[in-house]
Amino acid sequence: MNLRDFEYFNALGELLSFTQVATQFNVSQPTISYAMKRLEQRYGCDLIQKDPSHRFVVLTREGEILKAHVTSILDELLVVDRAIEHAKQNKIHIGFPPLIRARIFSKLLREEGTVNLISNFNLISARSKDLLENLLSGQLDFSLMGSVTPLTHPSLTVELLYKREFFIFVSKDNPLSQKSEVSFADTLDYPFILLERGLAHTGAFQSLNDKYKNKAKVLLHFSDVHTIGQLVKSNIGITLMTDFLPFQDMDGLVKIPLVAEDKVPFYVQYAYLRNAVLDEKLQELIAMLDRLSKEDELV
Repeated sequence: MNLRDFEYFNALGELLSFTQVATQFNVSQPTISYAMKRLEQRYGCDLIQKDPSHRFVVLTREGEILKAHVTSILDELLVVDRAIEHAKQNKIHIGFPPLIRARIFSKLLREEGTVNLISNFNLISARSKDLLENLLSGQLDFSLMGSVTPLTHPSLTVELLYKREFFIFVSKDNPLSQKSEVSFADTLDYPFILLERGLAHTGAFQSLNDKYKNKAKVLLHFSDVHTIGQLVKSNIGITLMTDFLPFQDMDGLVKIPLVAEDKVPFYVQYAYLRNAVLDEKLQELIAMLDRLSKEDELV
């Protein structure tokens, strides 16, 4: 079996042009043609059909089946290549969403030997959505992620670390600060200052806003939590946020629970590829996270 033949076929299935595939791989067009003939001989059927003008090709039913499997095979081989390269370099790549990292690290660093353990890892900060993509492609060996729905994927082992809820944060000078709980409808008279788009926090906001026919006003988006906290403290706007560490130490902010029917959960999970061979140091980190989660230390 010639792996390169599969790579040519996969590209042909996407580009539908012998000429373009030959150009992409910097080979002659007959090289692509011979590769297709070898695959058709192997499977004993036609995999492609040329249109009468010979300008492009289409896949047969058998070709579509092969293309679906070849794409998965090549993706898996790329993951294998990256996993082996990480092992050769003795590097463990771990994803940490910035907001989750603040809480997790504050707990982990209290554990004896954690500093030395973490020094063995290459920590990568990004949005949970991007970390998930990098984990599935093998660029990460392990990652923590936040979401408003439990994370599930057939290729991943996923464990829940903790579950929290979102709160409305307002200035102590805001009229809402006198309430023991609020509905999202109560907040519609005030502009929101939110984290940047694409995060679980903005996903939670959009879910609530959709429920109330998009009547909420968004004044600003920021990537910096402290900036949001200062603006809310100054009563310029309000925000929707989990009660994570940076806000706990900020005087002048009032945290208000949402009413039961408007509550949105925030799930923090860790994940790794189901067929991954875990390094001993990574297993040690996982055991530490599991213990802290079981003892509710992370919450």
